[in-house]
Amino acid sequence: MDILRSKGVGAFWAKGQLSALDQACLSSFVAQGYPTTLFSYQPIPNTPAGVTPADAATIVPEHMVARVRYNGKPDLSHFSDLFRYEMIKAADLVWIDMDLLMTRKNEVPSHPDILVKEEQGGLNGAILYVSDERILAELSEMMKTKLDKELRWGETGPSMIFEAIKAKDAALKLYEHKYFYPIDHHDIWKMLLPDHFDECQEKCRHASTIHLFNNILTTIGFWKEVAPPVGSYLHSVLRDVDGLRFFKDVYPEKIMSACVENFRFRQNGKALGIKAVLKEIVPSIGRTYRHYYK
Repeated sequence: MDILRSKGVGAFWAKGQLSALDQACLSSFVAQGYPTTLFSYQPIPNTPAGVTPADAATIVPEHMVARVRYNGKPDLSHFSDLFRYEMIKAADLVWIDMDLLMTRKNEVPSHPDILVKEEQGGLNGAILYVSDERILAELSEMMKTKLDKELRWGETGPSMIFEAIKAKDAALKLYEHKYFYPIDHHDIWKMLLPDHFDECQEKCRHASTIHLFNNILTTIGFWKEVAPPVGSYLHSVLRDVDGLRFFKDVYPEKIMSACVENFRFRQNGKALGIKAVLKEIVPSIGRTYRHYYK
């Protein structure tokens, strides 16, 4: 992609070691020849070769982390929204999440911005670039109003970007999900199992990147130091971008299948214990009683 080559990409990792999967994702952009910068508040000892380290404090001072709060405490997930807007504005880099894997240099339509729809229709900021300085300035101002306040989940992300675009009456082209997020979050588990290789390969045939949805992998129980099973689509992509060298071992297919099966079992609500059932039912009974017997 021309915009990635001309601008380069930037990511943020506050401090500490990178996982093998983090390393593989960053390295995948280097492997395709794209200038890749990793911003952090402390040196990252296992930064992949070819990735340029940079001081995150030149974008946002470290003390600002404490001012972005969720669930009563500083939250790096929401802070990364502040950081990405300021990074694009100050460094003129394309933002990438640490769980975005570059697969190949596929041809994509040429737009001055990178704003990508998910399959379900919403905006996903795992890769992001906005060229309109008015919108970036608006995002900065909007983030200032959120500091030191208890945030709702996601309110500083895509919804805020849409608000800023609307506020400046801008008309920006959005990319279809097939170019950057070909596998939706509810299907990301399929990349871990050989049985779904053909389906994943077909979905990804137009894609340049894949969003791996780190939060879902964590919920599945996927340990990011161990590569997915041989024969899975993710294993194949990691092999093609020389990412397997970062992993300590490879998951046996049976173990990965058991993790996914347990995850899907829980997601479908079949694993609700009596405490979870009561937690849902009792408030509902209370609301019904108050409605009819005021």
